[in-house]
Amino acid sequence: MIVRSLLDAQATRANLLSSLRWLARAGGKGDTYMLFMAGHGVNGSSGSYYFMTVDARHEDLNASAVTDREMRTALRQIPGRTLLFIDTCHAGNALGSTSGRNSELARFVNDMSDNGVVVFAASSGRQESEESSEWGNGAFTYALLDGLGGKADPLRAGRVTYKGLDYYVSEVVQRLTKGRQTPVSLSPYGVPDFELARL
Repeated sequence: MIVRSLLDAQATRANLLSSLRWLARAGGKGDTYMLFMAGHGVNGSSGSYYFMTVDARHEDLNASAVTDREMRTALRQIPGRTLLFIDTCHAGNALGSTSGRNSELARFVNDMSDNGVVVFAASSGRQESEESSEWGNGAFTYALLDGLGGKADPLRAGRVTYKGLDYYVSEVVQRLTKGRQTPVSLSPYGVPDFELARL
């Protein structure tokens, strides 16, 4: 297992884009990649999503934040199966508009079906993502960690799959936030369930 982390002051636009390029070279087609991004996300006036790096400026989002277009481009370069976990406000818009049957996000994920990109977003494109000192994280990250730790294995099969994790995270986040936050997930058509963690 190879891990790279960008924490606090390290999470600049330049460092994040460099790490996304590194991710595409870190393994091969038979590998599984997991990308977890947590922080602030905003919708621009044009409807585009921006991941707010530590040096992002609201008055110049295109030059200082990481755009949804840059994220899609980076994910297309990853050769293996990829899971994107994104915990920000408006996370459902991270890879493009989710409105309509032929949404940009749905088209992107299905274009990537050879690689098997699975997206877990903390909230819909119009929602804020909640956090609490009681949880020690945002509601999505709290549920995600519990789920991967074994709570998303209700049949006690000794493993957590992405479909089991999806169901668990969705239920827990909606319960914790009293329905104010609804996680969004998307996976390519025809991709079977697969194991994320062995307990």
